[in-house]
Amino acid sequence: NDTAPTEIYTLSLHDALPIFYDLKYYLILDKVSVPAMIIALAFNIPLAFRASFPLKTIVFLFMSAIIVGGFFLAQFLISKGKWIGGGDIRLGLIVGFMLGWPHALIALMLAYILGMFISIYLIATKKKTMKSAVPFGAFLAPTTLITLLWGEQILHWYLNLTLY
Repeated sequence: NDTAPTEIYTLSLHDALPIFYDLKYYLILDKVSVPAMIIALAFNIPLAFRASFPLKTIVFLFMSAIIVGGFFLAQFLISKGKWIGGGDIRLGLIVGFMLGWPHALIALMLAYILGMFISIYLIATKKKTMKSAVPFGAFLAPTTLITLLWGEQILHWYLNLTLY
């Protein structure tokens, strides 16, 4: 993994803010998400030039951002903003710029799995109902960090699970 220690530290800070703010206010602020996108690109574009195919790596970063951000944008448009907010769309872009393809997809999958388990627990303990809102950024931010650190191992485990 070519992740620089500074990038991990920056992502840790990036993750802490959306988790706590999103949990309390159900918002991911532009003043956090827009600089995080710029920081993700600032770290990853120079790293791309260390790869065998730098242009392909950069294209994959943008492709990942478009796919994950677009996935959230589609949910936002279909639900007219009831299922997901604008901050989640921007967080999806950050995840794509931070992780690239296919790691952004791993973070997204893990976020939905984590969200499912926590939501089941909250419903079972009657702290939430099926109609309650649950802030998705609180799940996507930590799974992004997990994927940044162990994404390659998770990918190999999953592929071995499904292909053999």
